[in-house]
Amino acid sequence: MDPIQVLTHALSLPADSPEQSALFSQLREHLESQPASIPVLCTTLLANVVSPKDSAFKLWLIDLLQFALSRSSLPVDTKALLAFQTVEPLYALMNDATPTTTKVAIQCFASAYPHLFRYLCDNRHNSSAWEVMCRAKDRILALVDSSRAPMGVQLAAIKFMQRIILVQSRGISDPRLQNKSDPNVSMCPPNHPFMNARQLEEEGTARLQQMVGMLYNSQNPDILTVVLNCFVVLVKLRPALVQLMVTAMASWTPTRLSNSSAPVIKSVEKAARIVMVHIMRHGYGGQYQTEITQALAAQQARMDEAAREEQARRVDASRKRALPDPGADPSISKKAKTEIGITAVAPPLAEQSLLASFDFTTLPLGLVTDLVIANLLAIDQANLNAAVTAYRQNHSSAVATTTTDPSSSVQSTSVLRTVPPIKVREEILDPLKVELDEDEIEYEPEKLNSNMEGDGEGDEPAGEEENDLIPLQQVDFELPPARPLSEDERGAVIKSAINRLRLQADGSSRPDDPGEADAPADGSQALVRLPASEAWVLFMVRMTTRGPAAEVPTGAEASSVVLMPGQDIRQTLCDYVLDDFAARSRLATIWMNEEWYNDVVRREQDPYWQPQYDIWVQKLLIAQKEKLDAKDKAFSRFLVDLPSLPPNLLSLLRDLCLDPEIMPVGFTSFRELVTLRPPVRTEAMQILLDLTTHPDKVIRGAAIITVRRWVPDQQPMDQSIRTYARGMLRRLATKPSPATATDVADEVRETVSVSSYLPADLDLPASKAVVLQHVELLLGLAVKLPEFLDQIFNTYGQTDPSVQDALKSLIVPLIKTLGSNNPKLLDLLRTFPPDAESLALRILGLLTENARPTPALVSLTKDLIAERDLDPGFLVIVIPEMDKADILKHLPRLVTTLDGTPEKHERVRKVFSNVVSESPSGKSSNMPRARQSERLAPAELMVMLHEQEKEIGLKGVIEAIGICFAMPDVFRSETLGVVMQQIMDEPTLPKLFMRTVIQAVTTYKNLVSFVTTTLFSRLIVKKIWTNGPLWDGFMRCAKVTAPSSFGALLQLPKDQLREVVDKQPSLRSGLRDYVIKKERSKPKLASFLETLGDGGEVMTPGEAPSGTLTPVPPPIASAVSPSA
Repeated sequence: MDPIQVLTHALSLPADSPEQSALFSQLREHLESQPASIPVLCTTLLANVVSPKDSAFKLWLIDLLQFALSRSSLPVDTKALLAFQTVEPLYALMNDATPTTTKVAIQCFASAYPHLFRYLCDNRHNSSAWEVMCRAKDRILALVDSSRAPMGVQLAAIKFMQRIILVQSRGISDPRLQNKSDPNVSMCPPNHPFMNARQLEEEGTARLQQMVGMLYNSQNPDILTVVLNCFVVLVKLRPALVQLMVTAMASWTPTRLSNSSAPVIKSVEKAARIVMVHIMRHGYGGQYQTEITQALAAQQARMDEAAREEQARRVDASRKRALPDPGADPSISKKAKTEIGITAVAPPLAEQSLLASFDFTTLPLGLVTDLVIANLLAIDQANLNAAVTAYRQNHSSAVATTTTDPSSSVQSTSVLRTVPPIKVREEILDPLKVELDEDEIEYEPEKLNSNMEGDGEGDEPAGEEENDLIPLQQVDFELPPARPLSEDERGAVIKSAINRLRLQADGSSRPDDPGEADAPADGSQALVRLPASEAWVLFMVRMTTRGPAAEVPTGAEASSVVLMPGQDIRQTLCDYVLDDFAARSRLATIWMNEEWYNDVVRREQDPYWQPQYDIWVQKLLIAQKEKLDAKDKAFSRFLVDLPSLPPNLLSLLRDLCLDPEIMPVGFTSFRELVTLRPPVRTEAMQILLDLTTHPDKVIRGAAIITVRRWVPDQQPMDQSIRTYARGMLRRLATKPSPATATDVADEVRETVSVSSYLPADLDLPASKAVVLQHVELLLGLAVKLPEFLDQIFNTYGQTDPSVQDALKSLIVPLIKTLGSNNPKLLDLLRTFPPDAESLALRILGLLTENARPTPALVSLTKDLIAERDLDPGFLVIVIPEMDKADILKHLPRLVTTLDGTPEKHERVRKVFSNVVSESPSGKSSNMPRARQSERLAPAELMVMLHEQEKEIGLKGVIEAIGICFAMPDVFRSETLGVVMQQIMDEPTLPKLFMRTVIQAVTTYKNLVSFVTTTLFSRLIVKKIWTNGPLWDGFMRCAKVTAPSSFGALLQLPKDQLREVVDKQPSLRSGLRDYVIKKERSKPKLASFLETLGDGGEVMTPGEAPSGTLTPVPPPIASAVSPSA
């Protein structure tokens, strides 16, 4: 879907039409899943909807913006930029007359404020956006206490105030727990041009006090509920406010809600209770647990008292209901009751239909009880007795018609059994509507009995009636015993019951189970927390396990296996459980407990009893193992609840851990067993620790995550894990410890851990993967416990170089996680052992790789450099933080590390680029830069390299000068000219000076004139030929700069000039031509030519050779030396 195209089509439809709304809904769903286009749409279109007219598009766009700023998956930087770009249109929407638009705009501001705050902390040149946000903030906060604002707008303003409190307060001080996505006032720099951190924090404190005051002063339950919800977020993100929140809620009472109804007060009380319970359960309360507990107890007592008062009020109100009019003629109602009995007072048909269709079983039991008691208390006692008597009389007359012969109790009983009962229409009565006579108030059991005994002999003497009843009361009836069932019959009954229960569970049919009539109507669980159907299964399990014992064979048969009764029933039950193990795992647990208990009892009675528990638990485990999936949780619960763990259980769980598809089930089961089953804790822990060294990264990672849960608080698992991790690290130590003698070696040997996935002896050179198997557990623990770094540093020097290289690579994620402010890491870097110097240097490099070193790191490194003779690489961290004098002092030592390797070459180049006064254009460096006033001029660096060539070494200086020439934007031609001039001013020239000059004129041709005139002349004055290496460099430079150097060469003495042309023959012809063209004096010309080796006579052009030696310019071909 193309969002732009769909939006264009939607806008082309009639405004607010159903078709347009449907397209907006489809586009919203698409943008929620792919929100990348939201910023473009919102920033482009939001300004177009700032108008007093409401439309579907306007509401859709504002709601989309609120989604983008709050719940979308957009990056934090994108949200911050979006908040910055939309703050002004949102402020304009605050003027909208529609409460819905105003409310959504406030919600957008609540989401945008943290992002905009973070954005403006880094971008200090956008004060206009902050001014708009401050105006919006003042307007929104004014709505919090406004009595004219709509409730929805006011509640949104309170949520906005919560964001103000969060942003304008200080976050968690512990750097390990800080959340970078939680903006707070600590992010605001103290020198910010338009955001005053102190004022913002004071405002946040004032708003917090205002919110707490609302808890005590507000009479609106909705506002109180929102304030309480805000407290939850404040406690979670600002632990420093816990004491204030707990104190406020503990001392709060609903006195301001005295005019509200009881349910409203109860609702607010429950909201406050939920907040306090949440604080206590999630550990936010800390030291205030006692205060919270006392507050909850006091609140519970207050709620109970309010409930009793409300109940008494309702009872009192019901008693004041008006009774029927005493002046009415009762004869009409009496006549109606005489004719039609109890149905005369039946409710109207509409009311009967309504009551018949209502499901009273859905009402809570407590509510039903309260209603019944309230209605009974509302009825006068005399009226109630009369209603009960009338009901019994009417119903007894119907029963009496079923009796035919009262002379014999046996016949009467048989008749009652054979005659079908007469169906009496049941009517729903309201006792308050029943009018009773004084005759009906008296309770007459004898009259009722006589009505039930006969239908036409009611005038029989009372004595005869009593004689007829006496034999019936003295009958001693005894139920005949049931027919005993055979073993096969009992098995068939149980199988049939199980099959019917299985059908019921599958929903295919409902068994005709008489026990279900007694099941609770509300679905409550009865026997051992099982539903009725599974309780019947438990009943059958007990019949199977605790039935009659098998006959014990004697004699020779005593050694044979006893066949147990009910094995086929157990198999049926096993199949029933395995059909849906997740739903029937509780039943399986109870079954296994029954089997185990039965085995214990039977073993005491029968020494030849064959235990059934081990057989069936193994069958369940093996069968369920084949059906497991990664999300199965019932399996681990079943294992934990077993009364006795089978011997091969741990090996079975180990196999589960090695299966990638069901690995989570194995590790979850191990975790539960270690935590809840101490007898197998040691063995299970050993298996888990062994898996932390598995070659497969996924299995190893899962094992490490499992055991890391118990560090550092849960004993004894914590100590076992620490010991194993240290022992695995010691396996890497292949060199003897320099500490002491054999005692230490014996101690180390005893504490070395063993793994079934690693060889007994480490093969060297060790691969990075093998080293990771040894140390990944320890590195994972070091994230939570940085003191494990001590073990790494102490062992590092005793390891092979291949292991050291692997450790320096594997430690990278850990160091980046700990960060440069971790106190343990800083302390360790200050005191690391000498043989771990390269590891410490690697850690310092990681801490300063992408950020400027912290003051603590700089101070630490300077102290180390002053106290120890460390690798010059430590200077890389602190040289940019030194002053110019220290830079010149320590930089030569860093240059000495150059050995031609690319790594060191790049390291020195970065240092050069950060200590010189100009940055290379087009290149960037993550290294920190020195202060501008303390940085070196490029010429100073080049001169220093030449002056320190003895201390550094010629090779190092040559490579360093090459680095300088590779930075043409810094070391320009004019810079090199200054360098050469300054070096020429020195009394003694460096050996590499002429090499640098040659490199300069080769790189920058515009320096040739300067070198061949000014520089060569000064070198001749300094008698450059007296220094052999420099003289050789001078001659090579003259060759490179020819013919510009010819003029300077002619300034040399004759002997030096002759040496030049002898050692650089290619210069001879050029010099001869130059002399012939330039020199007009024949004597001088002859002298130069003689010096150049061409004789002392000069031949003018056009003259033929004579007896004199007149130099004639040779052909061009002959002027080129073969060596040239």
